[in-house]
Amino acid sequence: MTGIGPMEWIKLAIYYASYLYFIAAPLALWLVVRRRGFARYAWAGFATAITLLAYARFVEPRILLTAEHEIALDRCFERAGAVRIAVFSDTHNGLFANAMPIRRIAAAVNSAHPDMVLMSGDYIYFLHPDRFDETFAAFADIKAPVFAVLGNHDLGLPGPDLSAPLNQALPALGVRLIDNQPLTLSNSGFAIELVGLSEQWAGRQKLSLLEAPSPRPRIVLTHNPATLHDFRPGMHADLLVGGHTHGGQIQLPVLTCLMTGVCGDIAYGLREEHGVQIFTTSGAGMVGLPMRFRVPPRVDVLNISWRRCG
Repeated sequence: MTGIGPMEWIKLAIYYASYLYFIAAPLALWLVVRRRGFARYAWAGFATAITLLAYARFVEPRILLTAEHEIALDRCFERAGAVRIAVFSDTHNGLFANAMPIRRIAAAVNSAHPDMVLMSGDYIYFLHPDRFDETFAAFADIKAPVFAVLGNHDLGLPGPDLSAPLNQALPALGVRLIDNQPLTLSNSGFAIELVGLSEQWAGRQKLSLLEAPSPRPRIVLTHNPATLHDFRPGMHADLLVGGHTHGGQIQLPVLTCLMTGVCGDIAYGLREEHGVQIFTTSGAGMVGLPMRFRVPPRVDVLNISWRRCG
């Protein structure tokens, strides 16, 4: 780990204190059996509460789902086409040892047989560069071409800025970083324009890449889907793909939405704003607390299709 401060030590203390569950739960169950009346119900409620916390700490962060999504682009083009894209984000390897291992994500991606893979940033969470090779080695096992942008944590917003070593380590593993770069990708089934935009919080996004209309479907990859709010009139995108939200990470009914504003398809899934379709993946890792609740780690597979004009 690198650059950790007082708050990170508190988070680590919570992480290790969670092991006390394996002492507290049997004791609470013993008291449920031994007590009567209100005390029994109180201890039963306590046992239930800490078991839910234990599930969020020990179980759900290790559940990796693959979810399929059908996306039909709104525009028509000179020829019809389709592309299958695997998307994941926010692995946040580093501070918490219960983060989803990259080898499991790579295996899930390969099982989905995508045409390409998009990674939308935040690969680290106070991970020392000396550990990049061992942590990210499984990226090299992904069979499809991999395109990526960096996220706010990668750039030190917050934490240390480790963009320079990431820009060396990830390409060495076959990951093509495309911050503020446009690409044209094609095969017999599709021809698309892929535009990578750098992290919104850093304020260096090259939005001018979106000013000229594209004769091909334009897919924009960025970390924070709120990038859409920076679009100016006349900018063109058919689909924006991002992460950042973690799907809320700890998704408590009503409460998470009220406290964070991360609600519904803003947190995870497909929505449309200002004529642009936006897909937000819910991520695979954790920040803040070493827990996920009702938002297990995911690899999302986007089956994107478009029609021929006239």
